[in-house]
Order: sequence, then structure tokens, then C-alpha cells
Amino acid sequence: MPAEPTPAPRPRAIGIATAAMCALAGGALWCLLSLYSRGDLAALAFVVALPVIWTLRRHGYAGRWSGALVAGACVALAAIYSFYLQAVAQIAGMLGLPMRDALLRMDPGMAMDIARANVGAGSAALVAAAIVFACALVKRA
Repeated sequence: MPAEPTPAPRPRAIGIATAAMCALAGGALWCLLSLYSRGDLAALAFVVALPVIWTLRRHGYAGRWSGALVAGACVALAAIYSFYLQAVAQIAGMLGLPMRDALLRMDPGMAMDIARANVGAGSAALVAAAIVFACALVKRA
């Protein structure tokens, strides 16, 4: 069976951008579901990892360390984005502001501090496991 040709650099760059957008969209959906269920739902990191893995593998990153690192970074990005948005929603609820206003007025450092305080050890372990999962599946040839 002939070997598959290596994709050109442009599709690989598009693959990174697509994986990052999947991560951000997944993080936003994760936040929405977490707000609806009133929990952080850290296990959704595995669900968010799936389209990231698929995208990177389809764009020629299967079996590559660079792809594994990008996959891990994308899952981490999704988690950070989700927990950040959850912190903003928490503050918006406390102050009676629309989430958009709270997002624009709030200091990003404060939101990150609140997000860090809200994430327990179990949630952090689940997110770390999802990052390892994503790295392993992209690295697998």
C-alpha cells in the first residue's frame, strides 16, 4: 500500500486554526452546560478533545509530537476558556449585570483568580487526564 503524501504546510496551519476554534467552541458549550447544570462538568474536557483530535489527525498531525503538543494546548485552552466564562457568569450573577457587561468591565486577572478558586483537585485531574488523552491519541500513528 503506498504511503500517503504529506500535506502541504498551509493545510497544517489551517488544521491548527481549526483545532483552536473547535477548542474555543467546545469551551463555550462546556460553560453553557456547566451553568445549566450548576457544576463545572470537568469530564466534558474529554468530549471537547475529540473534535480537536480528529481535526489534527485529518490535517496531517497523526504520529507527530508537534500535533500532540497542539492537541494538549487546545484542550487546555478549552478548559481555561470554559472556567473563565463560568467565573464571569458568576460575577455577572452576583452584580446583576448582563454577562457581556461583566466580561467587558471585569479585570481578566480577577476572573482567572475566581476560576482558579472554583476548580477543585478532581476537576483539575480530569482536565489533565483529558490533555494526556488528546496528546496520546494524536501521537498514535
